[in-house]
Amino acid sequence: MSLDSLRAGFTRLAVGCAILAGFLLLAAVAVTTASVLRGAFGRPILGDSEIVEMLLGVAIALCMPLCEMKGAHVVVDFFTQKLPARGIAGLDAVMRAIAALVVAVLAWRLAIGGYNMWDRERDTMFLQLPFWWGYAAAALGMMAWSLCAGFVAIEGLLRPRRAA
Repeated sequence: MSLDSLRAGFTRLAVGCAILAGFLLLAAVAVTTASVLRGAFGRPILGDSEIVEMLLGVAIALCMPLCEMKGAHVVVDFFTQKLPARGIAGLDAVMRAIAALVVAVLAWRLAIGGYNMWDRERDTMFLQLPFWWGYAAAALGMMAWSLCAGFVAIEGLLRPRRAA
């Protein structure tokens, strides 16, 4: 498999995650809007914050793989701007590999947290929504992010620096 076909596959994964995140954000907006409108008549939606918190947490995790694939993270290059392109690419690859490792640890801990929430049957206060749903979905987003960051790190070592 070539790097180009791998990049295309990881990009499709990242775009799919981002599209799902967009739907979750639309759902959060709809719940918030409905609660505010109902609140104007003294009948806000019970547990609206529980729904919105879960949706936003998962949406953020699902947006990060596309951010990684597009190279859209903030880069501070004050000390490295005079390095040759290959040196910058090497530093970028090392930092993305570290990011992939850190995010993999976060995904692992989210998965364990989700299992613990499922095992203890922990639910939200008002709606009794199982917490493990949010943990599991966020863990999947973080795993996708870790895979994308790992790919981009390897790609950065094998190819010249890509323009963001």
